[in-house]
Amino acid sequence: MIKLHKSNMEVYVMNKIFKDWNLFEKILLFMSIILITISGFITKSEILTVLTSLASILCALLQAKGKVISQFVGVLVIILYSIVSFRNQYYGEVIIYVLVLLPMYLVGIYSWITNTNDDTNTVKQSNLSKKEWIFLGFLNIILFGVLYCILKSLNTSELVVSTLSMLASLMANYLIVRRNKYSFLFYLINDMILVALWGIPVLKGEFSLIPLLMDPILLLISDSYGLKNWNKNEKNL
Repeated sequence: MIKLHKSNMEVYVMNKIFKDWNLFEKILLFMSIILITISGFITKSEILTVLTSLASILCALLQAKGKVISQFVGVLVIILYSIVSFRNQYYGEVIIYVLVLLPMYLVGIYSWITNTNDDTNTVKQSNLSKKEWIFLGFLNIILFGVLYCILKSLNTSELVVSTLSMLASLMANYLIVRRNKYSFLFYLINDMILVALWGIPVLKGEFSLIPLLMDPILLLISDSYGLKNWNKNEKNL
């Protein structure tokens, strides 16, 4: 009876996550799993590194679909990514992910759950005012200086790139909590920055980090799709 119960729960969870995925989404997820897993095996990467990349791809695709469960997966990504970043001396990433992004995702869970379309089981989109955009612009200028000084004092690797990555990540995650489509635009900016952030140590010979380099490359595709999908859903509102 216990085995049957577990099996039913697994089927329910799988249906909840993958029930309405189209062919493109399934192929993208499948190819991402294959590429990340194979690259991790070839480069003898740690299991934690591979799992971080896989969880990140799943989270991005679920967000692209506007699924509430993406926020729970996001919490897992934050925990895994923080551990990997700490091991590679990207202390700025650790600070932002644990002290800022984790609370953001916890708020996001509440925001998305309380603003869900019952018919489609997807989140309801929202817009920001011009005043809020202007405020965010000035805030980012100030944050760049503050974060740069903090990271410099911590001897963070690739200082400028890491600072820009944090700013883009902060904006993307703030906007995803606000359920705004432009979160994907900032995710795309962060993806490009992360290609540089993880590409630098790979070019220096740390090939075990290749799965983390492949992750933002694949996320560029996923987040581009997310922006397109949210634009389409907005027009259908």
